[in-house]
Amino acid sequence: MPILLLVAGLLCVGVLSAQTVSTTVVNSIQPDWIAPHIRFLASDLLEGRETTKRGLRLAADYVAAQFETLGLEPAAAEGFVLRMPMRHSTVEGTPTLVIEANGTRRELVYGTDFLVQPDLARESVTLDGPLVFVGFGVSFPAHGYDDYAGIDARGKIVVLLPGGPEKIPSDERGHGTLFATKEATARAHGAVGVVTLMPVPAALLHERVFRQLVGYSWRARDGSPNTLFFEHAATPRLTGTGTAALFELAGRSLAEVLVKLHQGTPQSFDFPVRLAFGSRFRQVDTASWNTAGVIRGSDPALRDEYVVYSAHMDHVGMGAPVNGDSVHHGALDNAGGTATLIAMARAFASLPTPPRRSVMFVAVSGEEKGILGSDYFVRHAPVPVGQIVANVNMDNYLMLAQVKDLAAYGASYSTLDDVVRKSLGQLGVALSPDAAPEQMIFTRSDHYPFMRRGIPAVMLFNGQQSGDKGRDGSTMLRQWLGNVHHTPRDTYEQGIDWGAGVSYAKANFLIGYEVASATERPRWKGNYFFMERPAVP
Repeated sequence: MPILLLVAGLLCVGVLSAQTVSTTVVNSIQPDWIAPHIRFLASDLLEGRETTKRGLRLAADYVAAQFETLGLEPAAAEGFVLRMPMRHSTVEGTPTLVIEANGTRRELVYGTDFLVQPDLARESVTLDGPLVFVGFGVSFPAHGYDDYAGIDARGKIVVLLPGGPEKIPSDERGHGTLFATKEATARAHGAVGVVTLMPVPAALLHERVFRQLVGYSWRARDGSPNTLFFEHAATPRLTGTGTAALFELAGRSLAEVLVKLHQGTPQSFDFPVRLAFGSRFRQVDTASWNTAGVIRGSDPALRDEYVVYSAHMDHVGMGAPVNGDSVHHGALDNAGGTATLIAMARAFASLPTPPRRSVMFVAVSGEEKGILGSDYFVRHAPVPVGQIVANVNMDNYLMLAQVKDLAAYGASYSTLDDVVRKSLGQLGVALSPDAAPEQMIFTRSDHYPFMRRGIPAVMLFNGQQSGDKGRDGSTMLRQWLGNVHHTPRDTYEQGIDWGAGVSYAKANFLIGYEVASATERPRWKGNYFFMERPAVP
């Protein structure tokens, strides 16, 4: 009897150990697992970590050093730092854009009335043809909405607005309103070119969009440029003054059109205007870097499957000074996510036994240039893409207030939804609906390319209730996006709540650990609008 009791006791200890190991690691996560990394990555030394620049390479090497110190293996034969071939396209000289109607000719001024999304492949582009206005330039047949209904766009230049009808669910709207998607839709309807109306001041458009984002692509092995976010062909973008000039010449009211569009009524019509546009471009082949390390799984039958944690380490570089500071530090976007990625690697490295599946940690670049690094990674992964069972992405989480709930972008499309609910439940954190659906965050970070390639993914983000400073989560998020996002104000000193950062890290660890330890891989609940390849059963 004593021997049997001893054996039974040992078995119980084994079971308890398996059940409590993740809790033990979770409880060990502390602010100093995160804070020092944010401090360094957001420092002046890294000059805003702009893709292809020196500061980004310093960040890539820093993350690689952390991975190596923690005992991770390089994810590929070339080492921890993986080169991503890129192209940067810029406007050469001064583009011209002329609109004409009923004998009245108006030459718009480059830099004031219009800017140009550069062509990714051609050295020069000319457009000359009649215009047709197609509202948002989107088609959502499942929701009975089509901006091209009754419109013949063949041989014409389509004029459209960014965004989409508010009645379309946020995730689907985000997918269907990507600039690249709108360009493809226009071409499918026979259009010869696209003009996008962005009725804001030119200075704002240049500082918050053009200087920071445009003209980048990753290069395939044949040298062709690729981006899933922006257009491939040259696209004039009319500013507030340029848009006003166009509608005045056409004898149309932009205000009336906007009201009806936001009411959900398509507004498409031929413009009695002809447009002539010309521009030259310069393409420079360059490179950026992703950093990836691996902890090998413990189960011989499952160790060739991978859970991938991701976070983008790039930001937008230098810009117009704010209170004398011209560095866009990107402390929360996304030094915070990168620091949490390193914390995840530390947590898994501290396990007495690795989980059954292997876990890969990938710091990507080019996210701010159109989610390039993750898109390149899933198409040139160091392991077969079918062996990646899930992605847990961490981006721009606002560590500003006590965590009461979290939103989980992407989880509802797969059985990751159950994993998220279980993991948050262990922490006493509620699962929240989208706190800012108008932002269409589902398509704006690095989980999205994984999901397009058929890999279930999730990104935790601020919820609706989070916040203990007199603001709910939605208000806090919208205020931060409006006042701090992509400005030099996103600093280490902005008042980071380290308890919130730890809670966020714990939640992400539990999700990945659960997937890496489970017998079955996550499964899709169906085939969805965003998929390039069918769901794996």
